[in-house]
Amino acid sequence: MFEKDIRHITDTVTLFEVTYKKDSFVINGKEYPLGYTSYFAIQPDCRFMYTQVYAELERFADSLTDDLSHDGLIEYRSRLITAISSLEKIPFFSLFDLEQYKEKISFLLSEERINQYSEIYAFSQSGFDLSSADKADQADDLMKCLDDFYLVLSLGRILHQAINDLTHYSALVFQITNKIVERGARTKSQLAEAFGACLFDPYCSLIFHTDQQPFCTRASVIPVVEKADGESHLFRKVYYNSMKDFLYTDLFEGYRHGHYLWQCGICDDYFFMTTAHKQLYCSTVNPKYGVPCAYVAKHPEVLQRKPEQQKKTDSPHHLLWKRRNNLIRKNKSLGKYDDAVSAKAKEYIDSCFELAQVDFEYAITQYDKDMEMTNVYRKAMEMLNV
Repeated sequence: MFEKDIRHITDTVTLFEVTYKKDSFVINGKEYPLGYTSYFAIQPDCRFMYTQVYAELERFADSLTDDLSHDGLIEYRSRLITAISSLEKIPFFSLFDLEQYKEKISFLLSEERINQYSEIYAFSQSGFDLSSADKADQADDLMKCLDDFYLVLSLGRILHQAINDLTHYSALVFQITNKIVERGARTKSQLAEAFGACLFDPYCSLIFHTDQQPFCTRASVIPVVEKADGESHLFRKVYYNSMKDFLYTDLFEGYRHGHYLWQCGICDDYFFMTTAHKQLYCSTVNPKYGVPCAYVAKHPEVLQRKPEQQKKTDSPHHLLWKRRNNLIRKNKSLGKYDDAVSAKAKEYIDSCFELAQVDFEYAITQYDKDMEMTNVYRKAMEMLNV
């Protein structure tokens, strides 16, 4: 019962919206580089995610269509909120406002709504009684929340499908990343070749059905105009009703912009790259040594062995620091800023660079913004109380 309506809601309801900019995307008010979902997805908590609880949730939701009751809906609400709360421990879901979803569920399954759904279900069994004006008005009121009734019955299926999409995506990202590392792919052309090799790999074809065009996506797109630094920019806002569509769109956009994952040569963890520079080691603190792997590589006495040498210039964070340092020196020589401001500007970019070496999240999401020259000089002025 209600299967056709539930399937329609599952396929069409908007789950979230994403705004795409030049080389980044914005979701839930936070900005990330294109392709960044791959970094979240390749982590063990996604690759080895326990999905049985979400399958059971879908089965419970399906059982309500045949035997809906007040107590059943109360139990359903509890299971939904518990399932979403469990996702808060997984970094990938920091992309989304899970609290907002829980509030929406609490509203959709409030006591008043549960009573209305029970009446709708009862009417579906015996038909609507329109014998009097009052009963006709009551039926009209119930019809107004019919879409919410179908949405409630779809939630278990929607959540389970989203989790399945994520675990499937995680496994595919793992395979593609291994191809990229094996081939030493860094440039956009090399990334495209590595991706193509994965598509035609017999194993990937068997597991992911890559020979059957599994990457078709669909979404609603509208243009949006935003202002930044006094200029207007045209971006696209995309409304997604499928986790799969969002994930694969981000993956392909990331590769197209030369963004990819690389495996650290010391800790074997994966880190996110946005340039073709041959960075070999991650900038996150290695718990075994208490310092970032990039530091360990420069100080082989920590490892008691000599790792492969990585050029200092292959660190994109250092390259940006070097450019900013040169600009500060140039502006000082041209008389644009005095010695005091220039010294504080240098002090500020040094602190940003040091933080980027130990805080991966900061390095990826905030470092470039903090190193913009307008911000650098603003911070320098603040440090001088000018």
